[in-house]
Amino acid sequence: MTIYEPSLILDGMSSSNGSAGRLSLYLILVLVISAFTLAILVLPYDTVYVQDRAYLDWFLAVMIVCFAVFVLGTVSNALVWMRGKGLVGTPESRLMRTVARALSVIFSRKIVRLTSVFLREALYITKLRELSMLRWFAHFMILGGFLLMFALDIFVTLSLDIFGWETMISEDGWAKLLVRDFAFEIAGLMMLVGLTMALTRKFVVRPKQHSTEGADAASLVFLFLIVVGGFVLEGMGMAGSISGHEGNELYSFVGYAFSLVMPGSAGDYYDQAWLVHAVMSALLIAFIPFSKLFHMLVTPVVIQLEMLLGQEGGAL
Repeated sequence: MTIYEPSLILDGMSSSNGSAGRLSLYLILVLVISAFTLAILVLPYDTVYVQDRAYLDWFLAVMIVCFAVFVLGTVSNALVWMRGKGLVGTPESRLMRTVARALSVIFSRKIVRLTSVFLREALYITKLRELSMLRWFAHFMILGGFLLMFALDIFVTLSLDIFGWETMISEDGWAKLLVRDFAFEIAGLMMLVGLTMALTRKFVVRPKQHSTEGADAASLVFLFLIVVGGFVLEGMGMAGSISGHEGNELYSFVGYAFSLVMPGSAGDYYDQAWLVHAVMSALLIAFIPFSKLFHMLVTPVVIQLEMLLGQEGGAL
């Protein structure tokens, strides 16, 4: 049984019901994007290191557009999955029903199992590990670092902008040093190692059985530039004594290494470099639904949801 089987949609659904499902889906998309826009505009961003607020405003505008592209791209992928011979009703209606049933699983005790299976299937791919330990390790470092950084981003945003956790804000607070500096450094370093290995294999080793797809290679290069750009930005902040970057050499050790080869004047261009890095990160979010990274993240979840929903049989 799949989470989008025909039984989820009533046979003989009228065209008016199909139109209603389509309208409901698009209304939800508008509400989701609007809610995100409101949230991103009302956050204080008091701890953002950029000195000129105009750069932050430009980034927020780009981020809203990129999030909208991400949502629309994700839904577009889902609608493709909802199409098929013998299926009744519009893809939009099937997607709405599927999402409702998937949410019933997610907001239940089964979420623990779903999460554990996702981490195992997305990170520890047995077939890839048996095929090539080096390829598996590169995959693990890239995706593992990405997921860790994503989780840290959510945690830090809640701690800083929602709850105003002082130990996360204070320059010498343990949470600021261990989470905002050290944990992010580890996540970035994981991605840097994995991406370096993947790019070396694609462009230097170039095994005969390996075909370098243009979009795939471009994704890796773009992600590599974002990760390196983050460390360069850190180095500029340390070299220029930008607030928030001082006294954390032990925790932001990779950024500190970059700062050693930078002049103090590098700090004069910190805001511009921050905007470039932030916009590139936002563009990556917009690109995810159209990249292999999307399928790496979503496929294990979809497979497990199908299994969990299928176990409930006729209850669906």
